[in-house]
Amino acid sequence: MLEAEVKLALEGDRHARLLARLAELGAVAGPEHLQSDVYLAHPSRDFAATDEALRLRHDGDELRVTWKGPKLDPPRKTREEIEFALATDGDTAALLFERLGFRAVATVAKRRVEWRLPGPDDAVVVSIDDVEGLGRFCEVEVAAEDVASGRRALDGALRRLGLADAAPIAESYLELLLRRAR
Repeated sequence: MLEAEVKLALEGDRHARLLARLAELGAVAGPEHLQSDVYLAHPSRDFAATDEALRLRHDGDELRVTWKGPKLDPPRKTREEIEFALATDGDTAALLFERLGFRAVATVAKRRVEWRLPGPDDAVVVSIDDVEGLGRFCEVEVAAEDVASGRRALDGALRRLGLADAAPIAESYLELLLRRAR
């Protein structure tokens, strides 16, 4: 399975309009999460050049490791994703990766609320993120068997949410933060 995702900036009144549309659609909000994503650099492969990412995500008491493959359908962020939970503390996991030659590149901190659309679109997840140092964004995500079905599902979800006219952002939060730091 692939993860197909579109990221949009929520500038001006777009955030309020999206919340109103989610309410109209009967979407259900989950609890707010504080997430801290530590992105790692590979000791012998340039993830920026291969368009990959490896991160340790701290989400409350949960720790997850995620590898994201190259983007297959820019500006959408359709890509293979492998993710699993670790039953250890973040310091131990970070030490293991350090011993293997990985190094921390940057940390992305955000407050996230995930919304699920009811009905046939219940596989659509709408995340509203307040990202430290960047601002407020929306990510619309679906699981897809291939690039074409992911594109169709995302385009339909964006139309339903009233976001079809918004310009997607192809860069990850990490890429946006690193660009801002330069």
